Amino acid sequence: MALTAWARNVLLVLILTALSFPLAGQSSFQLPGPEDSDWRISPENINIRVGDDRTLQLLDDSAQELQGAKWSVDQPDLADIQEQDGRAVVHAKQAGTVQVSAALRGETRFCAITIWPSDPPPGTTRWGTHDIGRDIRDLAAVPTEDGPNLFSMEQATGDNTYLRGFREDGIQIWSWLMPEKTHDVELVCGDWLGGALISANRADSFTLYTVGKDGKLRWQHTLAGLRKGHAYTLQHLVHILSQSPDGTVTKLTGFNEETGEQEFDLTIPESRETLTNVRNAGTKVLCASTSSSSPTRTLSSHLFVNIDGFAYVAFTQVDWELGVAKCTPGSALERRDVNFTRDERVVLWQVHPDGTYRSTIVDESKSSRPLSEPVSAASPTGAIIPDGLGGVLLSIRRSHSAVLEDVHGLPDEMIYRVDEGGEVVYKLPLPKYAGPLHDEMVLGEHELGFATRGGFLIAFNVKTGKEIWTWDSNTPGIEVFAALANGGCMVQTSTALVEVDSATESKEIAKGKAMMDWRGQMYIKHD
Repeated sequence: MALTAWARNVLLVLILTALSFPLAGQSSFQLPGPEDSDWRISPENINIRVGDDRTLQLLDDSAQELQGAKWSVDQPDLADIQEQDGRAVVHAKQAGTVQVSAALRGETRFCAITIWPSDPPPGTTRWGTHDIGRDIRDLAAVPTEDGPNLFSMEQATGDNTYLRGFREDGIQIWSWLMPEKTHDVELVCGDWLGGALISANRADSFTLYTVGKDGKLRWQHTLAGLRKGHAYTLQHLVHILSQSPDGTVTKLTGFNEETGEQEFDLTIPESRETLTNVRNAGTKVLCASTSSSSPTRTLSSHLFVNIDGFAYVAFTQVDWELGVAKCTPGSALERRDVNFTRDERVVLWQVHPDGTYRSTIVDESKSSRPLSEPVSAASPTGAIIPDGLGGVLLSIRRSHSAVLEDVHGLPDEMIYRVDEGGEVVYKLPLPKYAGPLHDEMVLGEHELGFATRGGFLIAFNVKTGKEIWTWDSNTPGIEVFAALANGGCMVQTSTALVEVDSATESKEIAKGKAMMDWRGQMYIKHD
C-alpha cells in the first residue's frame, strides 16, 4: 500500500526520531548498572509536558511487578507524586527535571523525569524499558480496548523466555513465562484478537503458543517438521505451513484463532524420483539390478491471505524417472546412455476456510531425453503477494543444470502474475544477479509494483507486466521495503534506508535497519 504525501512526511520525521530514540510504543534497552541489578523503576527515560500524568511501577529481573514501595519526588514544586493501586502517578506542574525515588526492603531506586513547558521537541523519547535478557523481538500489538500496545520477547539466563505486554505509556501490564526452555524461539506475529503467536523451534518439530491480550496462554500445538509460513484471516483462521526437515513432506494446517481447534490438515502432493536399473553414487550413475522410487524435496513459496479471504501458496510438484533398459550391475554408466524423463509443475493453491482448495498449474514442463542434455526447472523462490486486482504476484526462478543437482550459470528470475481466475497473465523477466536472494515485492498506487533482485530495483506496471524503470544500487542484496505516494519506494540496503524515485533519483534517508509494524508504520532499529 502506498504512503500518502502527508504520511510520507510523518514517516521521515519518525525515521529521524528513531535514529537516537525509540518511537512512542517502542522499547529502548540499556544494560543494567551494578546499583540496579535486582529491581528498578519502570519506565525509564521519560519526557512529559506540564499538566501530564505519568504512571510508574517497579519491576524485577524476571519482569515481575513489585508492590509496597514508598514513593517520593525531590522537587514537589515541579511535580506531585501519589500512590495508586501499588504504582506511582507523577503529575507534572512546572518545567524542569525531577528525580523520583522508590524505597523498598531497605533499598532505594531513582528515576529522572524531564518536564517540558509544551510538547517535547521532535526526536525526544517518550519512555524506554529495561531489557531483562536477550532481546528476541519487539512487536506492535493489534490494538484492543484492554490489551497491550507492544509485545517484547526476551530470554533471560537459563533459556527462560518471557513475553511482556506494554500499554501505550510504557507500563508493563503482564509478563508471561513460556513453559518450555529452548534457545530457538520466535515472536512470530500479533493476531487479530490482540494476542501474539510464538514458535518454539526444534530440529524436527515446533510448538506454537498463542498468548491472549490478557497475558494468558490461549492454546498450544506441537507440529512435526519446520515452520515455513503463517497467515491469518479476518474470520479468525490461522494457516500454518510446515515442512519435514528433508523437504519431502509439506503440510498446510488451519487452526481456529480463538480456540486452537484444528479446522483442516492438508498435505501438499509430494514429488518423486524413480530409478530404473540405475542408482546415484555421488556424481556418478551406476547400473543396478533393482528399481526404486523415493520422495524428493518440494520447494514452496510463502503464504498469504488475499482480499478474497482465501490463503494462497505455490509449490513444485515433480516426477522424475532415470533409467536404462539393460546394463551390467555395478558398472558406471555414461550419462548419454541414461534416459531422463521429467514432468515438472509449479502449482498454486487457493485454500478455502473449510480446507477445500482450487489447484492451478502456473508453469509446466515435460521432456524425455538423455541425462547428458541440459535441463531447466522452475520453482518459487518465496515471495508471493496480492496483485491488488484479486490475483497473485509470484516470484519464480528457472535454474539451468547440465545434470541433476549440478546448477550452471545464473538462473532466470521472473515475476508471474496469476489473475483471480487462475490464469497466468504474464511472466516478467528480472535482471540476472549473483549473491543472496532478496525477492521482496510491494505494491504502489496507480498499478505500480516494485521488486528487488541482487542490487537492482525494478518498477513495473502490475496489470500489464511492462517494466517502467530499473535502478542499479551497485550494492548487493537490497530489499524493497515500502511504496510511496510519489511513485517511488523505500529500499533497505545493508546499512541504510534509501528513498528511490526513479532509475536516476535516490537519496539516503537513515542509517540502520527499517522495521514495519502491523499498521504499516516504519521505524529504524539499530544493532
